[in-house]
Amino acid sequence: MQLPADTRIFGAMKRSFGMVLLALAAAVSPMSGCAPERPPNIVLIVIDTLRADHLSHYGYGRPTAPALDGFAETATLFTDCTSPAPWTVPSVASVMTGLHPARHRLHRMGFALPEDLVTVAEVLRDGGWQTAAVSFNPYIRPDFGFDQGFDLFEDHRGKFGASPDVAEMVHWVDTWLTEDPPQPFFLYLQPMNVHGPYKVPKEARRVLLGRPPSRRFKYFGEPMRAIMRKGRLDLREQVDPAYVESLIDQYDTAVRYTTDQVARIFALLSSRGLFDNTLIILTADHGEELFDHGGFNHGTSMHRELLHVPLYVKMPGQREASQISTPVSLLDLFPTILDVAGLQSRPHVDGRSMLPVLDDPSSAAGLDPRSLVYQCKWQKHFVGSAISSGRFKLVKIISNYERTSHGWRLYDVRSDPGEHIDLAENQSEVLERLRREMDRAISQNEEPQGPKPEDRRHLLATDHERLRALGYVE
Repeated sequence: MQLPADTRIFGAMKRSFGMVLLALAAAVSPMSGCAPERPPNIVLIVIDTLRADHLSHYGYGRPTAPALDGFAETATLFTDCTSPAPWTVPSVASVMTGLHPARHRLHRMGFALPEDLVTVAEVLRDGGWQTAAVSFNPYIRPDFGFDQGFDLFEDHRGKFGASPDVAEMVHWVDTWLTEDPPQPFFLYLQPMNVHGPYKVPKEARRVLLGRPPSRRFKYFGEPMRAIMRKGRLDLREQVDPAYVESLIDQYDTAVRYTTDQVARIFALLSSRGLFDNTLIILTADHGEELFDHGGFNHGTSMHRELLHVPLYVKMPGQREASQISTPVSLLDLFPTILDVAGLQSRPHVDGRSMLPVLDDPSSAAGLDPRSLVYQCKWQKHFVGSAISSGRFKLVKIISNYERTSHGWRLYDVRSDPGEHIDLAENQSEVLERLRREMDRAISQNEEPQGPKPEDRRHLLATDHERLRALGYVE
């Protein structure tokens, strides 16, 4: 948001003073690996629609991310990270603010992030960081408030299905780094190739499979459209396995292409001597259903394929790999980034800093257990919530595309990680305990008198037909 001139001058003074304090703090504060001599740069990459279990480092059988092997050898891999929502707008709003969707209330596309909320970019900018962002998702752009705190925000304003290629983002980063931006900097990147329709340049389509992926299954063609938009669940029986295989091939090919390009960004940082003293976070906003539960796309359920996202964190000075299985959330990124930067976190964020376990992975086992709550209010897709606590996950369905209303699903995620066996009728005591815990958590987070997202849906009117073709609007 644009500030008055006197406010911007005051902000610059605060940043200059903050730089002095940060330089002193960095000289005496230990970090994972070697202590940096100066405040760290921060790079946060959110690969849109990337589910964790389709990455090689999460046990997937296909080599979808070999270009990230070198990066993974110097990073901490969190094997159980989840998004607080199964689609982009509320998820990224939570990343930016550290707030649960019930608190920021940005549930609907076309609504803007309230200006009264404080973003991680605003805290970093006030602390002395140069802040820049490149987003190719047409909802994550200044029109919808996501530029709060960024000195520079490059966004995509074209049609949804025509998002720029991730290679253009790499080129932008190369040019930006060549111009020698002030340090420390915070760089946010959100590429879109893994989002349907899984676009990959022709010359890269055979890299993963040794052949181009079959185009038999067109994204949001039939029967996907009929199942997801019209609730024709009977058509699930007619979905040919070859169609699903085609869809997965296209998705995996986009994952491979995107991770190859992200590795180029890491190479650019390394070639300029910036990689070592940079906090790098690589994650996703949500996953993607590939007929796992009879559906497609995202924002349509609370199943693991939509909520489980990858999370790699490379600390400044880190040179060895580690792995942490303790459940974490994208809500934890806000306090973690500020802790690593040496800045005081906001007191009322919903996440908790991961810095202690990043500094000492062996301490993860001693963390206090916590329940994680998820929420989605996407009309005609999924409206409801969920809670994950220990071995159980409870899902509350108010309405969804399957025409289910006011239903419950309970899963034992240890014995049934794919969430296919509903225990709701057999574990009534567990259901009731988790229901009370979930309702209490959401009611505590809801702030009826808090900042309200501003309705800016008129900005999407020019692309209504393309959005409808992708199943986002009626």
